[in-house]
Amino acid sequence: MGRSLSFVVVALVISSLLLMAAPPALPVAVRPPPVRIGRYSINSAKVRKQIGNFLKKHALDIIGNVLSAPAGQKQGDNNLDTKAADTAGLYVFNLSVGTSVPQTITGILDITTELVWTQCSCSDADACLPPPATTFRPSSSDTFTSVPCNSQTCQSAINQPCGANPSANCTYLMTYNDYTNTTGYLANDTFTFGQTQVPGVVFGCSNASSGDFSGASGVLGFSKGNLSMVSQLQLSWFSYLLASEVSDTDNNLLQFGDDAVPETENSRSTPLLTNDVYPDLYVVKLTGIMVDGRQLNGIPAGTFDLQPNGSGGAFLSTTVPVTYLEKAAYEVLKQAFLSRIKAEAVNGSALGLDLCYTLQSAKDDMVVPKLALVFDGTNAVMELKKHNYFFADNATNLECLTILPIKGGSLLGSLLQTDTNMAYDIDGGRLIFETASAAPRPHLKVSLMIAVQMVGWALLVF
Repeated sequence: MGRSLSFVVVALVISSLLLMAAPPALPVAVRPPPVRIGRYSINSAKVRKQIGNFLKKHALDIIGNVLSAPAGQKQGDNNLDTKAADTAGLYVFNLSVGTSVPQTITGILDITTELVWTQCSCSDADACLPPPATTFRPSSSDTFTSVPCNSQTCQSAINQPCGANPSANCTYLMTYNDYTNTTGYLANDTFTFGQTQVPGVVFGCSNASSGDFSGASGVLGFSKGNLSMVSQLQLSWFSYLLASEVSDTDNNLLQFGDDAVPETENSRSTPLLTNDVYPDLYVVKLTGIMVDGRQLNGIPAGTFDLQPNGSGGAFLSTTVPVTYLEKAAYEVLKQAFLSRIKAEAVNGSALGLDLCYTLQSAKDDMVVPKLALVFDGTNAVMELKKHNYFFADNATNLECLTILPIKGGSLLGSLLQTDTNMAYDIDGGRLIFETASAAPRPHLKVSLMIAVQMVGWALLVF
């Protein structure tokens, strides 16, 4: 790829959307009530095929999209030893927007970006997202208003000149990678959560998009940025539980407010770190890695520390299934696996992954070491199952470790998070996690039901 990967610059490459430091909070009149959001069943076999196909199709893309050097930092050679995998597996859910007849939009859950946007119109046929993506019709909503360029909302979020017409629309261009972007203008409308209407939510009304959004009509940003759902709805808590294909349940849950607070004594917590260079991200600190119950020796002290220049730490993503570990730690982990797995490692370039083996039959399922991540905090150990860090692909006859090396920081992908309830205590600055078996089963006592589906999709990352 020919790029330096010295620093983790997550998720957002913006042309005209320039996020300002600490803009004023956006006013929202009513917070949504505590809710549990249910999910319809997924086709696990279909999901597995989609992820496998995506790995093969985009195996060379992820590094240039996820990682780059900050402004002023010299770029050089690729620091990875292997071609990286750009993997899939996104979560799309429905949301109700507008009045007097609310319209349903579909959005990809992305905790690393802040812009909430949906398709509103198309400048031409090639700029339209293909079905089943829906199109929001502003003229059908009594409460829809565009955000003028000279407004505080526009200028605090997008630093753009207004020209001769200061009341013109507040326009944006959001670029996720070289082949995925969207452009449009900011607007306000009422979002409905169950029986509660929240007026004045700012969102992007896109009129041209390119790239593969796998049927979604937009993106729902859940980062810490001021335009995100978290900030606009003033959420003190949110959580999600992403079900794996081997889970006892096919239900993925996205929860807001008090319903997101863990209710068991089996949860573990670790501080959410403040990254002054990338303040919108959810960053935590790894302190070690355990294999078969024993802490790995040989990882240099300070490997996972967050640095003043924004490098280090580990940020979380719901749009990147593969996990990336700081290279010094990855090499120690890889050697631990090689010494414990009896089978012979094979070339995994067909999937863009590094440590791979020939797929065994179900009867002779390959035994892999147990893996656990140790975070900063008391007993903050996340014990993982095989499906969290190994992926079996029937098409290539490969079974591979879904962890890759990187320099400049670590990324905890969505596959690693499946079957773990991930709760974000925004006010308390904590990430609380517990296994799905420990988390209480949802009682779905409220009327808000959002259908979530896991899809293979071209990665939305910066």
